[in-house]
Amino acid sequence: MKHNYLIAILPPPELSWQIDQIRKACSEKYKIYKALRPPVHITLLFLQNLDDVFESQLINSLEAARNFEPFTQKLENYDAFVGNEVVFIKALVNSEITKLFRNIKKILGDLAKEPRSQISPHITIAYRDLKDQFSQIYAEYKNKSFEANFSVDHFTLLKHDRSHWNILRNYKSKPGDQQLEFNL
Repeated sequence: MKHNYLIAILPPPELSWQIDQIRKACSEKYKIYKALRPPVHITLLFLQNLDDVFESQLINSLEAARNFEPFTQKLENYDAFVGNEVVFIKALVNSEITKLFRNIKKILGDLAKEPRSQISPHITIAYRDLKDQFSQIYAEYKNKSFEANFSVDHFTLLKHDRSHWNILRNYKSKPGDQQLEFNL
């Protein structure tokens, strides 16, 4: 069987709750619901249709990515991916999140099948089921302000069970650990 996996940064519970309230308000106002399905997160990598036989290797391989220094992630205001019709809170790019993204991508190698060479960190507010509301939603949010900072000392592996995203494992930072590479 194949499943989707998400390697992500989950903000602390209080901040996740605050952002979820923003997502819910947008959802109720515009009658869009798909952005509410995943937990509040910043995507590092999305692994689509990965065969279950690779799950234990994936879990073990990500241990090698724990060698990052904890860092502060800043969130600032709203923006959108216009061609893809996604409205989001901007997560500012910094060298630490870029390094973590590249390290995970390198460790997973061909398994990552990630065409992006750069990370575009963000927290989605609205996407996928937007019909004609995108312009209206973006117009509403683009001039609103939002600011928050949080400490990133772990990343999370989630698995989709065909109805919900479930946390498989949290990977706590262990700076100075040896860089290991696994070929899956």
